[in-house]
Amino acid sequence: MIQIRSILIYGISFLSLMLLLLLYILGAARYITDFEENTCDMTYMFEFPQYVRVSLDNKIEEQYPRYGLYAYGEGFITEKLRRMYFSGIPILFIPGNAGSHEQVRSLASVSLRKSLDGTPFHFDYFTVSLGKDYSALYGGVLMEETLYVSYCIQKILSLYKFNVENIVLIGHSMASIIAKGSVLLTPNINASVASIIITLATPHTPILVLDSTFASYYHNLENRLKEIKDAGTSVISIGGGPRDVLVTSTQILDSTADINILSTNIPDVWKSTDHLCILWCKQLVLSIVRLLFDSVSISEKPPKISSSIDKKLQAASYHLHHRASGKRLYDYKETVDFELGGEWIENIQRHYTWSNKNLSKRTSPIYLMVRLSGQPEHLTIDTVNLESKDWLFVCTASSIQGQSRVCNWGWNLTNLTRILPDPVHYLRKTVDLNLQEIKYPGVTHIIVRIDQKNFKKYVEVNVDLYSYNTRLIPIRGSIPLLKNLFVRPKVKKSDIGHIRYYATFDNIIDVITVELVASECIDINAKHHAVVELSEPWSIGVTQIQHFTVIDNGPKTMKVQTRYKYSNVSASLRITLDPSCSYTINIQKGGIIDQISCTVRDRWYLLYTTIISLLLIFLSIRINHNHEQIPTIMVTIFLSFYYDLMFECLIALAILSIFAIGLCLTIIFLGSVAHSIAVRFLARVITYSMTTSDWLLGALNQLPLITTILVLSLISGTCGALAMLISVFLYFLNLMRMYENYLEELLMASLQHFNWPVRFRNMKDSKEHEDTRQKIFNHLILFLLWCFTAVPAIPSVLVWAKNFSYDKRLSTEDPLLYQSWIVLVACSTSGRLQIPPNYLGIRSRILSSILCFLGWIVLSMGAASRPPFYQYYIPPITAGVSSLITLNFIVS
Repeated sequence: MIQIRSILIYGISFLSLMLLLLLYILGAARYITDFEENTCDMTYMFEFPQYVRVSLDNKIEEQYPRYGLYAYGEGFITEKLRRMYFSGIPILFIPGNAGSHEQVRSLASVSLRKSLDGTPFHFDYFTVSLGKDYSALYGGVLMEETLYVSYCIQKILSLYKFNVENIVLIGHSMASIIAKGSVLLTPNINASVASIIITLATPHTPILVLDSTFASYYHNLENRLKEIKDAGTSVISIGGGPRDVLVTSTQILDSTADINILSTNIPDVWKSTDHLCILWCKQLVLSIVRLLFDSVSISEKPPKISSSIDKKLQAASYHLHHRASGKRLYDYKETVDFELGGEWIENIQRHYTWSNKNLSKRTSPIYLMVRLSGQPEHLTIDTVNLESKDWLFVCTASSIQGQSRVCNWGWNLTNLTRILPDPVHYLRKTVDLNLQEIKYPGVTHIIVRIDQKNFKKYVEVNVDLYSYNTRLIPIRGSIPLLKNLFVRPKVKKSDIGHIRYYATFDNIIDVITVELVASECIDINAKHHAVVELSEPWSIGVTQIQHFTVIDNGPKTMKVQTRYKYSNVSASLRITLDPSCSYTINIQKGGIIDQISCTVRDRWYLLYTTIISLLLIFLSIRINHNHEQIPTIMVTIFLSFYYDLMFECLIALAILSIFAIGLCLTIIFLGSVAHSIAVRFLARVITYSMTTSDWLLGALNQLPLITTILVLSLISGTCGALAMLISVFLYFLNLMRMYENYLEELLMASLQHFNWPVRFRNMKDSKEHEDTRQKIFNHLILFLLWCFTAVPAIPSVLVWAKNFSYDKRLSTEDPLLYQSWIVLVACSTSGRLQIPPNYLGIRSRILSSILCFLGWIVLSMGAASRPPFYQYYIPPITAGVSSLITLNFIVS
């Protein structure tokens, strides 16, 4: 009965873990598939693109044979480049991890075309080829690439006949980290060389730090980032938003950047871009090119990027964050005089729409007046097709014109306006004003000016005066202690004429679902749309926008992109409605799959250290298996809750269960296939027959010391990571051999079972079978630990294989990992990495306690301030553990 109960408990636990893992997989699938369609326009070259090789010094070329520096040109411009004649402002584009130098053509072609439109200066575009060395995962090449880029910058500046001291650096993904490192971590140049650094989809906060070299590079860079600000360099970080599943919005936040922004919040872009699309999305490329052109000081001879930090920041802010009018940077006058003879219209309604639909042609401007006194404290003005650069003012109506008071001049408020996306109309501008914050003395009216040039098109101005509390939709948890899990849906009905609504959330809610249903429209045949903006106030520029049209008003999911655990800061919604309709606004928390997708996005990398910690604790239990393990399990559960890692622990358990089952099935059904692969590979290496290689493989299994020597000898000629992966495969073959021997023993025992004289002796053999079964189980846990520990070896092997034609040995391998691989390979191939089948008293208890303590330490890494920077400790820890287990077995 007790055995049946135990089976039921284990079965229910396993099914629960599998259900949780299924939900996790569905959440991961939702994360990598559930985003808006890519609607970016493609950028095209106006002539055939050319890449002219720029040679560096012979010594540098010999030192870096895989890399190259190129100048980009099209058409007749290419002939000048071939003659090494450069007369523009230099820009160096650095492609990202495993990227191509040809990716520069989108930016360069748009810039060249703009230069041909009559601009009195142009940009020279350079790019580097870095050999696709997986720098996002392997730190060994980071410093090498950084040094090469610094040499390229030196070479570019030396190409000009006139004095050029600065360069613009544009990097994609990891290349932006290299760009910063080239001016901070090398002796060749300093931070003042870079006038502007633009980072595109860059992981300023990495989530995979698999070697100490990679971690040291980031630490050294962060310690010197202040030098960039001191040098007057402007840094702009642009992320792709939800479509970029490789670099999340949290990672693109740069503490030293002047502007951190997502493409979803850039005027005239308003689109999420994936990791590669961010390079060729025409709308985004145009915004970047425009900010570069507006950052140039034309008054200097020759023109160059302005040395004024304010001018560069003003250009970047205008084009990327707060563009209020045209496509060129515009300096707004503080005060503006109004023209005489204009028509002044004052409407005392709180909600109304003015348009020129039924107006005759006019030659004088129209001034719409909104009275300040006696009104609610908030005002929203929404305009359609109003192209005037100066159109919003606050003034004092002190002059008499006809029967009304008018203003002679006003303070300009146009720079407070924003451009909003509108799929129906050509141009839409909006502004939100808190009338109580207007501190100009004696003002009486808000003025909207419509110039004569606007009368050629349909123009509409919508005015909405309201109290903030009447338009606020607070979203609160129904259970105070679980407010982030249980949230009541909120439904609000708007009236015709209402433009603005707001929604706020208690603390952080990862996912919300918004539904806007239009009804009672004034013109049921007219096209209309609404806009919902999800703003995350702790990260300026991190905003998502959703469109709701008359044909697409179903519920839309919006996910918070940056998770900050600030109890006093909350995300919020800003809703812009079409005033010609009333709406039903339905806001509620997203479903469980959407919530898990956010967890996958923000915390998936925690699974690595969590899996290792659980494996260490399993080994601890196996070593001390004859004693009470409840305290160990209870402490582990408590730490999981304390570190907020319980969800990751459950998913890690499920992954280990699936991995163990899959491993057992592979050994049972595909073990011969793996053996055949090993035999064929060995036959090709030693150029002997399959029979000979099969015999040799069997001999290696029987002589582990020779196997250890052979595998370790590979390290000095290739790399330690390759030897580690080979040791994993050999470990698998060893597991397969142990299973075959176990089956053979079971078969012999079954045959001998019918021989009555030897049945008594078989009772003793059953103890040996049990020991063999326990031995296989112990090695199964050790092999799982080996497989996950070998993850950091994969990038090293990829880099080694890619550069094998240049150097057969990987000289840039991380020293800490290199030493760890030697220890791990020696322990696993020597045949001494075993857990004794019998309890060894105090020695087993001490070893078990050490492994358990290390497991808890690794678990706590997931709760550290920067968990990824502890990942590279896993191989050294496992090397230490394997050494202790090996020594314990040798002594016993």
